[in-house]
Amino acid sequence: MKTNVSSVNHITPSKLAEALQCALSIGLVPMVWSSPGLGKSAIISGELLQRFLEIATAIFIKRGLKTAALNGVSTKVFERRCGDYDVLDFNGLPYVQDGVQRRAVSDIWPGVGAGEDKVYGILFLDEFTQAGREKQTVVQQLFDTGRIGDYVLPGHPKSDPACKLGLVLIVLAGNRQSDRANSHGMGVQTGNRVAHFTLEANEGDWLEWGAANDIDPLVLAFIRQQPQYICKGLDTVQKGEHPTGSTPRSLERLSDAVKTCPSPDIETVLYNGIVGEECSRAFIALAHASRCVDVEQVLTGQPDDAEIPKEVGHQFAAASLLIRRGNEHNVDHIIRYLERVGDGGFSSPEVAVFVVEAIKRRVPLVAETEAYRDFCLKWAAIRS
Repeated sequence: MKTNVSSVNHITPSKLAEALQCALSIGLVPMVWSSPGLGKSAIISGELLQRFLEIATAIFIKRGLKTAALNGVSTKVFERRCGDYDVLDFNGLPYVQDGVQRRAVSDIWPGVGAGEDKVYGILFLDEFTQAGREKQTVVQQLFDTGRIGDYVLPGHPKSDPACKLGLVLIVLAGNRQSDRANSHGMGVQTGNRVAHFTLEANEGDWLEWGAANDIDPLVLAFIRQQPQYICKGLDTVQKGEHPTGSTPRSLERLSDAVKTCPSPDIETVLYNGIVGEECSRAFIALAHASRCVDVEQVLTGQPDDAEIPKEVGHQFAAASLLIRRGNEHNVDHIIRYLERVGDGGFSSPEVAVFVVEAIKRRVPLVAETEAYRDFCLKWAAIRS
């Protein structure tokens, strides 16, 4: 069956963990769909895992179990890429004992080999739709009955309702057939048993995440000014030999490359290989334009004389260079420069808000300066 993506729920990255928490708390198996590179794996392994004990507490209360059993337990994500395994890995290798065919329990399942220890966490079955239908059917049996052969999924409501083995919750993820990512889709009989969410890229979410995760300021400014590149280039009609483009994942790699300060001789080919030719060309144009600003002139007390680019996109890019160098000692000079709004200056105070807030996130001491407090009062309407 080719998945009808218009019939499933679209959700942004900042809301995904909360939605998955709700689904898991009421006993559903969530399936996260998305095009490649949007960060679903990172969200499930990060923020969702942080919410695990809240989810487990809700499940324990619903089943009438003592929540004190969850005190001090260690949790983890058991990430398994379904496309990496054969159906025998899922079902277990058959063997004969006393004339009876049995199946060995595969060690890919949580708790196998743990002895008497209870197991708590998330069984994250990534690339679920890249697995063949026969493997999907085996996994379906696991979340239906909590068993595959002799294996019992810890905490499953049918096979281990008292959580004697612990508690492991299943989350599925994969790409759609329309993404041309070797997806086999999902059969109706499986699809009707799970809760579907389609993750979509959101530049606001990514910019907030990027500011907190050391993404290069120039890359942040690029997406701020040209948000269409948050997820562009993985084109289903692309016939080239290099199937890449700009996604949250590849933009993070672009940031890593920018920080190495590659020489002009390799800059173009390097960026092309990471985010595709179209995005690379747009980024390089913005990066080159930003270099017209004398950062030292701004930082060392001459912000009133420093040049300001004429084009809005170039203004964002040029101003973003100040994010790397800004601190509590020079933020007053940076603010004076950025507040040159109007004729011959910046086109909007939004540029200043973007840069100053980014500096404050990187250097929290900036918030204690008089210049920052005055800035917040002056532009309170825009900051909100």
